[in-house]
Amino acid sequence: MPSTGAPDQAPDNVPRQLTSFIGRERELQELKRLLERSRLLTLTGPGGSGKTRLCLQLGAEVADGFPDGVYFVALAPVGNPDLVLSSIAQGIGLRDAGDRPLLDRLRSHLENARALILLDNFEHLIAAAPLIAQILQATVTLKFAVTSRAPLHLTGEQEFEVPPMQVPDPQCATAAAVAGCESVRLFTERARAARPSFVLDDENAASITRITRRLDGLPLAVELAAARIKLLPPASLLARLEHSLPVLVGGARDLPERQQTLRATIAWSYGLLGTGARRLLAACSVFRGGISVEDAESVCAAAIDLGVEVLDGLEELVDQSLLRPVEEVAGAGGPRFGMLFLVREYAAERLAELPERARVEECHAAAFLALAEAAGRRLQGPGEQEWLDRLEAEHQNIRAAIDWCTLHEPCEALRLAAAMSRFWGVRGHFTEGRRRLKALLDACGVESPTRVKALNGAASLAIDQGDDVDARDLAGKSIRLSRELGYRRGEAIALVFLGRSLIASGRPAEAGPHVEPALELLEGLDDPAAVATALLYAGLAAHFTGRFEESCARYERSVELCRAAGYRSVAARSLQQLGKSRLELGDIRGARSALEEALPTCLELGDRWVVPVVMTGFAGVAARTGRPRRALRLAGVARGLCEAGQFSMPVPVEAELERWLAPARNQLGSAAAQIMAEGRRMSLAEAVPYALADEPEEAWHTGPRRALTRRELEVAALVAQGLTNRRIAEQLYLSVRTVDTHVDHVLTKLGFSNRTQLAAWAHEAGLLPKDT
Repeated sequence: MPSTGAPDQAPDNVPRQLTSFIGRERELQELKRLLERSRLLTLTGPGGSGKTRLCLQLGAEVADGFPDGVYFVALAPVGNPDLVLSSIAQGIGLRDAGDRPLLDRLRSHLENARALILLDNFEHLIAAAPLIAQILQATVTLKFAVTSRAPLHLTGEQEFEVPPMQVPDPQCATAAAVAGCESVRLFTERARAARPSFVLDDENAASITRITRRLDGLPLAVELAAARIKLLPPASLLARLEHSLPVLVGGARDLPERQQTLRATIAWSYGLLGTGARRLLAACSVFRGGISVEDAESVCAAAIDLGVEVLDGLEELVDQSLLRPVEEVAGAGGPRFGMLFLVREYAAERLAELPERARVEECHAAAFLALAEAAGRRLQGPGEQEWLDRLEAEHQNIRAAIDWCTLHEPCEALRLAAAMSRFWGVRGHFTEGRRRLKALLDACGVESPTRVKALNGAASLAIDQGDDVDARDLAGKSIRLSRELGYRRGEAIALVFLGRSLIASGRPAEAGPHVEPALELLEGLDDPAAVATALLYAGLAAHFTGRFEESCARYERSVELCRAAGYRSVAARSLQQLGKSRLELGDIRGARSALEEALPTCLELGDRWVVPVVMTGFAGVAARTGRPRRALRLAGVARGLCEAGQFSMPVPVEAELERWLAPARNQLGSAAAQIMAEGRRMSLAEAVPYALADEPEEAWHTGPRRALTRRELEVAALVAQGLTNRRIAEQLYLSVRTVDTHVDHVLTKLGFSNRTQLAAWAHEAGLLPKDT
């Protein structure tokens, strides 16, 4: 195969694409880099992930580097591994004639070729992979780029797993925010091809966001869904994607049949599996959010005769891109695997055809009930963070287990929900936890310790959301049932939560008569974690009734017990309250030390409810040490976090914060609200180092009246009144550009970075009218 010597005339048979190539910039750059250093590059991934299109684009973009040509060989129609060599020969224009074996003729023909051969859809011809190795061994500069749902497993092979397309953040589902996202761009362009008047706007952006996320960013699925826009608006299309496979049909007729519907695409991979792997795939459809090797063994192998070892079956499913490795979770049963939503839907259809379906679902529910109850016992000890993280990783599986039990065994579902209540509280799943517990308490009327635990969990979550009336009702029911059952620990916890609800609603003086008996009930039960929790709320009752020395003693004892037991979350909660009591006693250094220890622990554990409460403590320290702007900004952080997490600050905490902030508000006047709004806008990543830095107040007094000209003082005063540069220009009869320059000079001279700081300074400097 001699070179033409002219790269722009190099032969190729790569199909020209009739639609635009969208996104994948990072993947293309990585593929080019890998192709430079490897002679066999295999693009793997599930059907519909865009392997072929990405490989074609790669060939087009690197063509100049292959003067002897880029050749495309479509292997999907080839049904026999023995035909791979003749397909390659045909693709590169080598006639299959003569008396020499075709392999020898290919090796000779390609020996010095500077060419790239694209082999598309190799997965069903894996038996022919050694032939590719033999061609590579006999050549010098030839390269192959292969698309396959399974790697070829050849020496020197560089595998690249093609990921789904980027999907948008559902929290920012506006047209402007999602327009640049790859999957949204693909959906929009293909929808416009089907319906030219289609536009992405704020009205349909949320639906399109949910569509692309529901389809896991799988390009073929997104294109098939977009084609339906001719008949269905995005909101209606989204509603029909509850069962996606029947909707995602009707691909272009010039595509291979396997790419005209998602079902056909997945069925193609399924048909390449052995019998055991097929049964394992069907059984794996019961999992949500991830599958560990341990769970696959305890659920799938226990419920169904697979006819294959689980590890071997998992390897086969990964090789065919029907499962994909995902990040491991500490202590979560070894390697984990994920399954695309559309693959799971197809696998669930196959499970429905098996007589063992009910047994598989029952084993799945039993496995995650056991996990949740095991975690519940360990969430109050040294493994607290590990178990919180494990429950987070398995949350989707646990939700599926609760749903199944709700339909078949509601009292078992109540057991599972009760075991999850602490996790829901720490990790901020308040609404879901309350909804599930309420429904299950209604569905299962059996009076048992499980019901007590569920009532207590529901009461705690109600307090977290500021619903103190419901919390007291639930705690009262729990107390009565605990006494009927003689369940001392359940009664003690319910009394603690009753006291906590009274504190949260601003009635701390009434809390003590409930929390103190709880401490007495816990004596002799060998439950230091429960005692530590009760001491925390006994300390709160003392703190909010002005008995700060007593509250410090209670908190310190709680921290001591928690440290001995390894119970970090309650230790952190007690520490942050200890900081506030020390602050009230004038121990600034001790207050800050306790808060600085509490905050990182809350963040590590993901204890979302406590973080804003800790921020109020830092705000109090700043206020008490003469740093009003820092105090207000930190208070804004705390309120912003509460709003984002959809929970409320306890009444006495809010009242205490306002008392600390009163001097700062008086000092800064109208600028106080602007500074607090600035804190509200800070992200957690910005707020944490700001709180921990303990820096002095920004130096805003640098001889301002002498440093600024008369005109600059006029401009500064108008900025502080909230006027835009255009309005200032109109009022002072200046050009907007001149005002822009004045504002820049003012900010630079005073060392400020924004107009909010300038407004606060202007108020302190007396530049504003008295009624401003």
